[in-house]
Amino acid sequence: MTRERPRSAGQALAGLGLLAAGGLLFAHNLDLIDMRQYWRYWGAIPLLIGMAKLLAGGSRGDRGLGVLLSIVGGSQLAKALGYWSPSPADVVALIFIGIGLHFILRGLFGRPEPEVRSDSSDWISAFALLSGFERSVNAQAFRGGDITAVMGGCELDLRAASMRAPASIDVFVMWGGIEIKVPEDWTVDLQGVPLLAGFVDKTRAPAVATEKRLVIRGVALMGGVEIRN
Repeated sequence: MTRERPRSAGQALAGLGLLAAGGLLFAHNLDLIDMRQYWRYWGAIPLLIGMAKLLAGGSRGDRGLGVLLSIVGGSQLAKALGYWSPSPADVVALIFIGIGLHFILRGLFGRPEPEVRSDSSDWISAFALLSGFERSVNAQAFRGGDITAVMGGCELDLRAASMRAPASIDVFVMWGGIEIKVPEDWTVDLQGVPLLAGFVDKTRAPAVATEKRLVIRGVALMGGVEIRN
């Protein structure tokens, strides 16, 4: 019986962004719209990314980046809409204020110990946008997963995992990198499409024939995917 493949919100979001960007650019090339008159609203992009990071409730580093992107994007958008015309000095001052508040809160409430994430689930789904993702998996019936990195990095450690049937991982990288570590007795099959990027297999071939086969498929756009033992 075939199990239902889990959905990937990260890859869907990345695909939606590329579809929107490509559609707008194509419409501009056909003279259907003039993108130059909308480019002054570019501040909405970092503002939305920053708010998404704040609402996601990730690490303190992600939240700090979210505050920074929100300040920069919000300032630029306010200027474009005519509500406020901040000078570069104003933006720098706001960034200093945000960093200062971060250190004050960390000094008052302490800094949490870094969390080591270990996952026993048989399916892994990771999405990194302007950030990093690190996960160690020890599932003994690993089935695969999906990894998306956009201007960020992902590291997946499968050396403590095992599989009962061939597994596959779908990857998408854009201006970022993905590193996957696999056990010595796994065979890796790369089926990726690099576009100004690279798919690199640095694993050692198993000493004996094995049915434990991991298929890596996907697209790397100005980024890289590396698999090693």
